[in-house]
Amino acid sequence: MKQLRDTIADIYLCKVKFDKKCEENRQPKETMEQFMYTYLNQKYGLKALVVEWASALLIGVKQYTSEDHEVKLFDKVIKNECDEEFRFIEAHLKETMYQSLKTLLKEKYFFKIESEIAKLADSIVVGASALEDWMWRKLTERLCDTIDSEAVSAKLALVIADKRR
Repeated sequence: MKQLRDTIADIYLCKVKFDKKCEENRQPKETMEQFMYTYLNQKYGLKALVVEWASALLIGVKQYTSEDHEVKLFDKVIKNECDEEFRFIEAHLKETMYQSLKTLLKEKYFFKIESEIAKLADSIVVGASALEDWMWRKLTERLCDTIDSEAVSAKLALVIADKRR
């Protein structure tokens, strides 16, 4: 799983650079699926290795798509079921929520130091501790001052429940 996630991260990183070159040269961008083969070809060169790695990558994605959200997102991007740029929106949302969670925890546990707050937040993020109802409601209210908070809260609750499965 770690190797798969590292490979996906590297593909994303290289794709950003490749897209920038395509833009500078006024060439069309490749889809993520096309780029995956370009990436593997640049990395391994030999057709047999490219085919072997592509097969292993796709098998790994299929195997772990139900266990890991980022693998599932990559699967959807490869199949053109999701826009490639969505991962940037998702990363921004994750970071915003994490910082909001830390702020919320600081308010509740004002006597704790920053490292303890970070540990508490991390334990909630990885699912070792539960995100209590009042916490996700408060987080939603803070993040969605112009959006219907109840609808977003319900969606967030479903996302959290899905992540814990």
